Amino acid sequence: MQSLIQKLALVSLLGATACGAPHDLNGDLSSETGSTEQEINGTEVTLPICDPNTYPADWYCWLDYNKQTRCPEGPAPSTYWLRPRYASTYVHADSLRGVRAVKTGSMSWGFEDGLVKTEAVYCDRSTNTYQASTWARHTNIGGEQPQRVAGLTSVVDRPHGGLVRGTVLATYDEYYCLAAGACSDAASLILVLSKRDPTVSSSWTEVVRRELPITRWASVGAFEVTEVIEHEMQVDFEVYVRNTPAAATEVVIHDLRLFTEKCIPDMTNPGQCLP
Repeated sequence: MQSLIQKLALVSLLGATACGAPHDLNGDLSSETGSTEQEINGTEVTLPICDPNTYPADWYCWLDYNKQTRCPEGPAPSTYWLRPRYASTYVHADSLRGVRAVKTGSMSWGFEDGLVKTEAVYCDRSTNTYQASTWARHTNIGGEQPQRVAGLTSVVDRPHGGLVRGTVLATYDEYYCLAAGACSDAASLILVLSKRDPTVSSSWTEVVRRELPITRWASVGAFEVTEVIEHEMQVDFEVYVRNTPAAATEVVIHDLRLFTEKCIPDMTNPGQCLP
């Protein structure tokens, strides 16, 4: 798997969902949450979206959104746009109705890890952040089908099973809503955690599903889903968008993370983990 894997210690915020920018994960949040602080060691998987050494070869680097100036050779600039070289057209431009074209592609780092139907990605290397605009519309083929826009996979490495947390920071793409004129005002994000034992089956079994509304004109929100999953299980975190009938939406993904617990330190036995 080509995803970036980072070791970190997190404060346990089970059941809490925060809005806005993420907190400093090394800070003391007990005064903010009123909860007891407990250190959890684990593995966190993200997507290397703006790493110029790993983003898909069929995505080109541009200095502007409208693809007028390609990025120069050599090190990537501090800010730039990624646009797909080969894109599928889902909406044709209509100047009379003020509708712009929508052309998207997929970004993949492995079979499950990546973004789907992504129109553009803005990268800011100075702050190590990105904004990926993903497009989804209401479909009713064989029943209503929310559209998958992102996914990550990992493995539970704690001997007796561990906490798994999928988190996405997201907001509406208001630029798309204003330009398209058909943005859903009642879209929601569906977060799904699934598992599988690769020694038994290649099929995923859904463990938990959570549907959360996403609000127009709101600041970036943090949406998450958690569950305790058995040892050595592969885990899959997926993000879907559900639209109202006859509507489409662009959701901007600002961050996507999958955390798997590895150890809760035993404070009475330094260097050991709780069972």
